[in-house]
Amino acid sequence: MKVTVLGATGTIGTLITARLREFGHEVIAASRTTGVDALTGRGLDEALAGADALVDALNIETMSTAKALEFFTTTAGNVSAAARRAGVGRLVCVSIAGAADPDVNKGYGYYRGKAVQEHAYRSSGLPVTVIHSTQWFELVPTILRRTTLGPVAVLPTMRMAPVAAASVARLVADEVARKPDGRTGHEVREVAIRGPEVATAAEVARRMLVVRGSLGGRDPKRILEAPLFGRAIASGGLIPEEGLVDEVTLEQWLAGTRPHAVRDAYDYVIVGAGMAAAKAIDGIRAEDQSGSIGVFGEDPSAPVYRPDLSKTLWKEDANLEESLMLSAAPGAAKAPGGNTELHLGTTVTSLTPDDRSLTLGGGQRVRYGKLLLATGAAPRLTGLEPGPRVLYYRTVDDYRRLREIARAGAHVAVVGGGYIGTEIAAVLTQNGVRVTFVVTSVPLLAHLFPESLAHTVTREFSDRGVELVVGRLAGGSARRKGVTVRLEDGTGIAADAAVVGVGVSPRTELARAAGLAVDDGILVDDHLRTNAHSIYAAGDVARYPDRLLGVRRVEHAAAAETMGTVAGRNMAGAHRPYRTSPFFWSDLFDFGYEAVGEVDTRHRTVEDWAVGEDGQPDHSTGVVYYVNQIGAVRGVLLWNVWESVKPARKLIERTGLEPVRDLDSLRGAIPFG
Repeated sequence: MKVTVLGATGTIGTLITARLREFGHEVIAASRTTGVDALTGRGLDEALAGADALVDALNIETMSTAKALEFFTTTAGNVSAAARRAGVGRLVCVSIAGAADPDVNKGYGYYRGKAVQEHAYRSSGLPVTVIHSTQWFELVPTILRRTTLGPVAVLPTMRMAPVAAASVARLVADEVARKPDGRTGHEVREVAIRGPEVATAAEVARRMLVVRGSLGGRDPKRILEAPLFGRAIASGGLIPEEGLVDEVTLEQWLAGTRPHAVRDAYDYVIVGAGMAAAKAIDGIRAEDQSGSIGVFGEDPSAPVYRPDLSKTLWKEDANLEESLMLSAAPGAAKAPGGNTELHLGTTVTSLTPDDRSLTLGGGQRVRYGKLLLATGAAPRLTGLEPGPRVLYYRTVDDYRRLREIARAGAHVAVVGGGYIGTEIAAVLTQNGVRVTFVVTSVPLLAHLFPESLAHTVTREFSDRGVELVVGRLAGGSARRKGVTVRLEDGTGIAADAAVVGVGVSPRTELARAAGLAVDDGILVDDHLRTNAHSIYAAGDVARYPDRLLGVRRVEHAAAAETMGTVAGRNMAGAHRPYRTSPFFWSDLFDFGYEAVGEVDTRHRTVEDWAVGEDGQPDHSTGVVYYVNQIGAVRGVLLWNVWESVKPARKLIERTGLEPVRDLDSLRGAIPFG
């Protein structure tokens, strides 16, 4: 979709823009700095031309009732008129929970302005969603800055259920993609969202100060309260009685927010904050202990060891904090070392290689000495739009949502019979969840495993109670408490949630726009350098020359870790070629495997299995060799066989030079244990 975001440089606007782009939408980030002024109407028609949807995240900082009323009345009128002229299909307005309640807004004129804005959009004749959000965690430092005088801050008595702005941005993005119900000329939806904890503004500020030391440049020694905004706000009028309850607590938010202001320049900049980025920091520090490092990631969550999202974290005693590779919380055990800054929830909009600079979503320009693109891959979207109960499983946020929904007895539809789909279907089943597994064909994983093993795996899934449905996803719909998955043959599957894993695409937009060489990934040499001076790439997004297998791109954890380390060292002055052929692994019930090289049944396969008591092949343990037409081993599957990745690589290397003539001779090349 093409989506215009008004107020795109503000706190929530920046996050909304990033979230929409993450899911592949074309976003027009409109603000006065880009020549769009909703108050005068200047530039609105141009910004909305061809837009499918519009988000109003406009704001004005004022305590004046008159100014608030004038601003929100005028902007809503101008925006509604321009949206009608442009034929915009959906308008989403970010507002405040309780703002339209007369008992609430009579004590605070700003809320009266928001109430007028909401009314204007409801009456506009457009398909509209009004998001009623509670106060964001991000606003508390602003409140404290305005109310602190010397060592004392006087906060308004305000009972609240604060929520992470990133969670509100996610909800906005979900609503943007929602189609009108078609039952009326225009649809008006009201959606409320609040945080999981109730506290006063003073209590929240005190907890933040303990962790951050100061807020908004203020570190008051005492925080007092006064009923400045009236009794209704003081007693909880800002907390919606119904609506979505987000799972992000204040403690979690503090662990995932950036404590540093963005500098004008860094010696090293890393775009992307995943596994490759975390390992690149280690690589840089192995060569340069003092250079400044700035890491910019769109996801508000700190880097996590991604395999844990579908493996370790589903164990009973698992802890997400233990899976973090880095923590953004100051003083945390996994916080990066000195002169290294994590800027999470931050979008990089463009690169300018000629002057070694990049531009952030808010317009700030940042210079760099060396740059690493570790932007990863984005899930391929289907006709089933992502939302609270439709997860394209890639992030910590996705894990948290699924963990909340997928309790014992719940029903989850898993769509896609590949690597991530099989892992999720297995781990959910082991957690007492009823799973309907939608795959395009059976036996499972036939593109990876020889037929006999694929049938064994398929039987295991069926015996464990997984319902296998063969079909192709055509679309579906989500409800507040469930989802319906629709297949091409008309089959409908109702479930509590859907996990969709139908592949990913490398996130090359920044690189392509900057003139870097791109071909199913960012092209790099054997030192992970791009064709642009001082720019490197690593991880899922990099297409590199594998010394054993030729030019390829690998989307697995081992590649991200090893590439990130080498790229970081080379950025800091080392001259190390990347010589690793990555492998990947998975756990499926009691089966575990490691896959080295090209594990692909388009090659000829040689199976070497243990022998059971009946003299037949025992698929509990074995090795499968994947051989090309000239007799070179291109891949090795180690099935419940461990500590044999290095021998598998050596076999691939040796047979690449001396092809195998007798394929049967491969049996026994790698012992079982």
